[in-house]
This record gives sequence, structure tokens and C-alpha cells, in this order.
Amino acid sequence: MSDFMSRASLAGAMDLSSLRRPDQSIGAATSSASASGSTVASGASIEAPKVASLVVRGTQGNLKRLLEISNTVPVIIDFHTDRGDQSKALSPKLEALVTAQNGRILLVQIDLDAEPQIAQAFQITQAPTVLAVLKGQPVPLFSGDQPNEALITVLDRMLQVAGENGLAGVVEVDENMVEEAPRLPPRHEAAYAAIDSENYAEAIAQYEAQLAESPADSLAKSGLAQAKLLFRTDKIDFEAVLASTPLDLKDLLLKADAFVAVGHPAQGFSVILTRFANSENADRETLRKHLVELFEVCPPESPEVAAARRALASMLY
Repeated sequence: MSDFMSRASLAGAMDLSSLRRPDQSIGAATSSASASGSTVASGASIEAPKVASLVVRGTQGNLKRLLEISNTVPVIIDFHTDRGDQSKALSPKLEALVTAQNGRILLVQIDLDAEPQIAQAFQITQAPTVLAVLKGQPVPLFSGDQPNEALITVLDRMLQVAGENGLAGVVEVDENMVEEAPRLPPRHEAAYAAIDSENYAEAIAQYEAQLAESPADSLAKSGLAQAKLLFRTDKIDFEAVLASTPLDLKDLLLKADAFVAVGHPAQGFSVILTRFANSENADRETLRKHLVELFEVCPPESPEVAAARRALASMLY
């Protein structure tokens, strides 16, 4: 998907041809008003849709209703991941800008890891990716984090196009309204419950079963790696393990696990990479697989993971 900043204008980044055609469903009154030079908003006589917030988490359960609001105001969809630094940077900026519009835009946030079916339906392959939905039509805006000034530009132009097509309404915030609580797939929920009860073996079993059914489930892959790490480091003496000089491969991998578990992934990766550089082929494959699994515990865009991947690749090739 093209980044809107690479085009001369918003119209260049979006296929707006169908949006600019007159909407025949508006009726004769609107046509007459347009002919006389005035504009009648298609949603003017329609009761404003109500939402619990101008920033809503999208799920399979509520997405249809939220997209129907695009017949009144533009709906922005922020496909994000909690494991990505760019998503963490972009989402708060979008939230602030949409909130400042006082109901002229609705922001729907969809977690790619928690809602892989929605991502597949929209053909989203990376996060963050941002779409607009106008009158039910999804329109690509951009991928990746953007500076605040660029976001203001694209939202202003989107609102201009929306107004030209009768989307001049507002949504009403009803603080008493309760949005449907987002639900994870059953095996994910079972795994979370098992982790809460410190039954890490059960969490591993649930994630493995989920991956057997949905091999591309990235949230399950990350969850499995974390559950395995918790299982391996459960009840160990972290201080002793971190200060140890490993004598065999098992102890070395446990020391790497301990570093990652206490929030020092770079040191954990280094423990494995140092041994990898001086190991025989048989041990190298064990080290490589363990390192790759530890990568899954960390945000995919973290600099520690990127550096360790480069170091591993240089030793392999």
C-alpha cells in the first residue's frame, strides 16, 4: 500500500473516483439543492449514531455496526500491533487528532494479532496500516508511522472529500453506552487463564493447539514463546543463574532465558551468539532454534532483535 506522503495529494493516494460520483440514493431534494448551488448533507435528517467513545476497539463482534457509521462520518481504521514500535508511536497521535474533531471522525483500532481474520479480510499485511471508510468503501491512506503535520494534512483532505459526498454529520458520544468487550479466540483465553494460574504447561498446550489450527496466528506464536520461557524459568534462582559461568549447553540456554525474562534481551541474545560463533554444527542448530524462539518474546521491531538477527545471519552466511 502506498504511503500518502509519496503522492502529490490525498486524491493521488486514494481511489476517489467512485466517491465523487453523485449518490443517487440521496433523492430529488438533494439534487435540486445541488443544482441551485447549495449542499444538503445526506445525514442531516438522520439521528446521529451513538458510540461509547470516538476511539473504539474493533472486533469481529462490533465491526459491522462501526462500519455502518461511515454513512454519516468518515471512519478511520488503525490496524496496529502492540509489539511494534511504529504502532505505539502512531496510535496516540491518531487518537488525539480524531478526538479533537469532536465527532466528525470515528477511529476504530484493530489489533492485527488479536483479529487476524479482519486483517485478512482487508488484506492487511503490515502494521501500522491506516484506512478510511467512506460510505462503506475502504480507502487506503498510508502504512507506517507519520509525522503529526502529515497526519493533519491527510485528515483535513479526507474530511473535505467526505463533505463533498454528503458525509457532514457527527457521531454522539454516550458515556453510558457499553461497547462489546473484545474477545480473544477460546484457546487464547484458556492460555491466558493458565498463565494467570501459573500453569505454564497448560498454556503451552493451548497455544500449540491454536497454532495447529491457525499456523499463521502471530499472537499465538508470541504467546507460545512467552509461555515456554515462563515454564523454563519458573522458580529458578535468577541471581545465581545470571551470575553463573555455564558449563554445558543446557545451563547456557537457561542463562540466556534468565536475561530475557528479566528484561535484558540483548544480553541474553549475546550469550547464545557468543557460543554459536565457537560451536560445532550439532550445537549450532540447537542454539539457533532457541535464539529464534526468544526473538518471538520481544517486539518484532525492537533494535535488540534486529541487531541479533543481523549477527546470526552473518555467522550463518
